[in-house]
Amino acid sequence: MATLQDIKERITSVANIKKVTNAMKLVASAKLAKAQERAQTVRPYSQELDGILGTLAALTGDTDSETPMTMSFFEDDPELETIRESLFGETKAERPAVVLITSDRGLCGAFNANLTRAAYRFMDDHPGTKLITLGKKGRTYFNSVKIQPKYYKEGISDKLAIEEVREITGRLMELYVSGEVDSIFLVYAKFRKGTLSDVTTQQFLPIPPVEGAEGGDVFILEPSRDQVFETLIPLYAATTIFSALADSFASEHGARMAAMQQATENAEEKLNDLIILRNRLRQATITRQLAEIVGGAEALK
Repeated sequence: MATLQDIKERITSVANIKKVTNAMKLVASAKLAKAQERAQTVRPYSQELDGILGTLAALTGDTDSETPMTMSFFEDDPELETIRESLFGETKAERPAVVLITSDRGLCGAFNANLTRAAYRFMDDHPGTKLITLGKKGRTYFNSVKIQPKYYKEGISDKLAIEEVREITGRLMELYVSGEVDSIFLVYAKFRKGTLSDVTTQQFLPIPPVEGAEGGDVFILEPSRDQVFETLIPLYAATTIFSALADSFASEHGARMAAMQQATENAEEKLNDLIILRNRLRQATITRQLAEIVGGAEALK
């Protein structure tokens, strides 16, 4: 049976844990506020751009020719050359790639486990899928099951520097344009509000058309169709990756805040139980000592 000194030491330990988890909850709450604002700010812009590109996808059917186009994400990098029509349309996902976006750190409940489970399920449904991981936890998990990512990146700043986003986008576009994969899907946590998010699998490339849309009836393209596409497609790609990362960071901070809140409540409950146990042991000790004193006094009579 634990002694009174053991109980006191456990009370001190649990109290310290409670302070740490409560501090981590407050930090996650502050980061969530900024990340939530960023995710909600970029989402309307990203959705509108998705709609425009999806509608313009109807224009690719206006001609039987395959239109060449070039695009670049960095001035120093060589331009990517591709056929414009290959960037649009539905896909059978015969040679897909899946981009798994997780966190670099833990202590956020089932956040990373749910995402890796969704990516693993996608790979199981599509044999031969190439894996790309953004975030340490996703790569660590797949390394443990002997699956090496084609490309990975860790330590992405939650401030989402545009140079970092362009680097990631350029690598993904290069993988697709080279013909190594015929489609790219994103698996990430789409932020809803507060601590709520949804694990989402989203088609990134090729750009799916909007059903029922007739691009020629909606837009007049100036200065030319080719220049519009060469400007919008890199913008769409970078914005989509930026939005997915912004959602992921907001979801991560929300999940960590919820996990630390639950840990703090558990520590508080455990602390109360230990205090009650300490008081009972102390009372039992005092009662025993009083009984010994009374017994000794009776023996002296």
